[in-house]
Amino acid sequence: MQKNDEAAAKASAQHIGVINPYALAEVMKGRRINWKGVADPRKLLEETLQHPYGELFDPKHGGPLYPGLKLHTDTMTVEPSEVPEEGVGSLAAPIVGSSTVWVDPGDFSEFGTELNDPVQGASADCYFIAAMSSVAWAQTYQIAQRSRSTDSSGHFVDLVPFFVSGAWKNFEVTEELPLLSPGNTFIYARSSEAGEIWPAVYEKAYAQYRANSTSDHPDYGPLSYGDPVAACVHLMGWTGHYYSNPAMAAHDIWQTVRANSISYKTFNPMVAWTYGTAPPGLNYNSAHIVANHAYSLIGWSYVSGQEYLVLRNPWGSYEATLNVLGGTWTAWDAPYYGGPGEWRTINLPTTDGVFAIAATTFKSYFAGFGMATK
Repeated sequence: MQKNDEAAAKASAQHIGVINPYALAEVMKGRRINWKGVADPRKLLEETLQHPYGELFDPKHGGPLYPGLKLHTDTMTVEPSEVPEEGVGSLAAPIVGSSTVWVDPGDFSEFGTELNDPVQGASADCYFIAAMSSVAWAQTYQIAQRSRSTDSSGHFVDLVPFFVSGAWKNFEVTEELPLLSPGNTFIYARSSEAGEIWPAVYEKAYAQYRANSTSDHPDYGPLSYGDPVAACVHLMGWTGHYYSNPAMAAHDIWQTVRANSISYKTFNPMVAWTYGTAPPGLNYNSAHIVANHAYSLIGWSYVSGQEYLVLRNPWGSYEATLNVLGGTWTAWDAPYYGGPGEWRTINLPTTDGVFAIAATTFKSYFAGFGMATK
């Protein structure tokens, strides 16, 4: 790829972010919502967020999921309306308020760190949640608990390392997380596994980094909007690479993902992101694709002569519906250092955010993709 194409891809990835509407609705309601048990989730979202459902997923409609963003419709890019210092995210106001309590709500990990564990909350940090999911999938042992007990009651301080400015930097946080009272409803990142908190602990440490703070109760506002490839680099300490979809043929995009996979599964953490607003002639709402959003890119498939890419929405829901593969997707799920593994079968489309989309559709609807490599 030409150097200027990589530069264009990197530029398009700098301010990626959108709030998870389901998490935002829970914050506004002040309680957890069993979305699978809601008769009409779209209606509940509209009523709670006070915005038409069909206009929620593109910032051109001025909805509540893109706070503090300025949209340039001519270039399909966005930038924070408040320009932060270098290395710090948008200063969009955090949601922490008088009903917030800091509580240790569970164990760091219940069944290890897995692809579907990280679920984004009411912060526009999909770029980081998608990166965590990609790292947990591609490099199984990278995310780990490094902790020390602070007293006989079993309170812990976790050490979370991020690779920043060419070196590893350690961040220390307790497992106290900002929750809504009463009910201890998660505001920000949570795990799909009940009682597990590692995605929230890592997000809290990343909030420290983005806010340039050592506070154990950091400001989560600076988490909003960032670079998903850079987030992979921060988690892995590897080198980031950016690819521009407009500069590549769909087949070449697919082949690039294949080259970074074994048995259909990525071994380098990969992410993808959409345009700041839908390109001319395309409709994100009808395709069930979200503008200015980061996704985990987890593998590939080839069925009936059609090339597919497999992605995960960090919301843990809201899968794409245009030119997607049905049935099942099977990939070899094992660490590449040896040890046990198995063929893992995922139903498509699933209800946890995973979907397989035609490479041609991915090329048109997504702005770019990238990865971290050794």
